[in-house]
Amino acid sequence: MRKKLKWLPLFSTNFAGVLNDNLLKTLIGFVGVLWIGPDSKATLVSAAAALLVLPYIFLSPWAGKLAKEHPKATIIKAAKLAEIPIMILAAFGFVFTNIYVVMTAMFLMGTQSCIYSPSKYGIIRDIGGTKGISFGTGAMEMLTFVAVLTGTFLGGYISDLGQYFSNNTPLIILCTSFIVLALVGWLASLRIQVHETEPEDDSSDTLNPFLFPFRWYKWSKQIKGLNYTVLGLSIFWLIGSMVQMNLYIYCEEVLYLSNTATGTIMALVAVGIGAGCYFAGVISNHKVNTKLVPIGGMGMALSMLIILAAKPDVILFTILIIIFAFFAGLFKIPLNAFMQDKVKGRELGPVIAYNNQMVFLAILFSAGIFSLVEAAFDARMVFVAVLLITLAITAIVYIKLPGVRNNY
Repeated sequence: MRKKLKWLPLFSTNFAGVLNDNLLKTLIGFVGVLWIGPDSKATLVSAAAALLVLPYIFLSPWAGKLAKEHPKATIIKAAKLAEIPIMILAAFGFVFTNIYVVMTAMFLMGTQSCIYSPSKYGIIRDIGGTKGISFGTGAMEMLTFVAVLTGTFLGGYISDLGQYFSNNTPLIILCTSFIVLALVGWLASLRIQVHETEPEDDSSDTLNPFLFPFRWYKWSKQIKGLNYTVLGLSIFWLIGSMVQMNLYIYCEEVLYLSNTATGTIMALVAVGIGAGCYFAGVISNHKVNTKLVPIGGMGMALSMLIILAAKPDVILFTILIIIFAFFAGLFKIPLNAFMQDKVKGRELGPVIAYNNQMVFLAILFSAGIFSLVEAAFDARMVFVAVLLITLAITAIVYIKLPGVRNNY
């Protein structure tokens, strides 16, 4: 029991932050669009996603350097403290129905999340040791997607209350939730107790966001399969981002669902990914099992193919998209575990930052793909694009990732 409790502060800290991120992001999609007109919905959803990820592209080098030169627990605590005024700003934005204030808060939340991301993932190995990597990564990712679920569902539910804020009750609930979650996350971070490896006094890592990925791409070439791991994780998030953005459109225009129903489906997708993450962490049995990666990829491709071929009703679509999400979790966790197992010492922080930069560049790219495909065709063609990308990355990791076709 004590072994499990040592993870609780980190898991709680991360859960509260991810829930806040997704509550804010979902409410922008459901409520913010009402302030600027429904014709701008796809553009607003894409812009919110872009503002959340831009800091990861430009500030990841700094985040990696911080995780290398300072105690990771200290960075986590400082970042969670900064979340409190950011969410107060978001609450003001909704009170005054000002999309610019809300979008500014979205950008600041992306910045805050970027700064402590290498530290919160890098500290997993410090808490659980090498044998705890798969469990710690799988469990934290499961709880992350449960937080995505909760934030997405609450965002849809709150947006439907009181005919979109025609009375003050939903607004009070929303603003209180933002601030309370920020406080809970900060208080949980204060309980993180861990013995870390000694920080480096002054690393020579570049802070140039354009040079940083090239340097760490070259460094990662010395570890067989590491750059393909980064590629796999980047494409995972590209696919996930496209699916999430497309659900806003597909559920409304094809399935004719309300915001609450759409939020419920998006929440169930998060449950599916979380279940896949946890399952991958458990069945790996203290080892890194990269054989799960192509299994996850083929499961994703098959379920998406059935969605496109069967043109399912609401119930069948929900079941299939949950199956897709489960296999996505199965695809993701071995890649995270491979990275944490292979990269030793304080180099892990910059490598996670390099991975974050590539992941969020892929997410930003996904916003562009989504906007172009949805505008030129329709929501179904976005799912066709998802299917093709999934098949391509599954083939790549099957051929290139160590341990998939032979012993790890």
